[in-house]
Amino acid sequence: MDVRGWYVCYIRYQCWSPSMAVSKEALIRTMNTIVSDLEQEGLIDNYFRMCEDLKDVNGPYYFANLLVTFIADTQNAILELTRLLEQTPVNYHDLDQLAIKLRGKTSCIGACALARAWLNLREGTQNENKARCISSMNEVRHEFERIHARLDAIVQLERDIVRW
Repeated sequence: MDVRGWYVCYIRYQCWSPSMAVSKEALIRTMNTIVSDLEQEGLIDNYFRMCEDLKDVNGPYYFANLLVTFIADTQNAILELTRLLEQTPVNYHDLDQLAIKLRGKTSCIGACALARAWLNLREGTQNENKARCISSMNEVRHEFERIHARLDAIVQLERDIVRW
């Protein structure tokens, strides 16, 4: 199976299993394809590759663990921000602090499209504009949905490569 076919199968159908005969090189090519696709779509920037390179210094599981933490933090933040937006009155200060925190984490990991969405939310909180905050939260959810499955795939590939 070619790299793109394997990538589509892996992402969309989760049909790969450790028992399949796939070489370490194929795993690396697939991961590079996913990362290249994310770059071409403008979802990540060069900071993503810089974070990936940190595993050379911090250990082979560093990048995978970083992504797992990032995904969990983002999911929790989306839930918390949704809860805060449903309150009356809206606590814009708490919204703003959480948006700042997540924009920083997102920027540091190189998820630039998601970082822009967090920035838009922050602008809505600064203007105390609930409609804009809700619209920006929808943008955050959308951008996270665009990247989430592929980050999960990268985590699995990273782990599989290390175990190889």
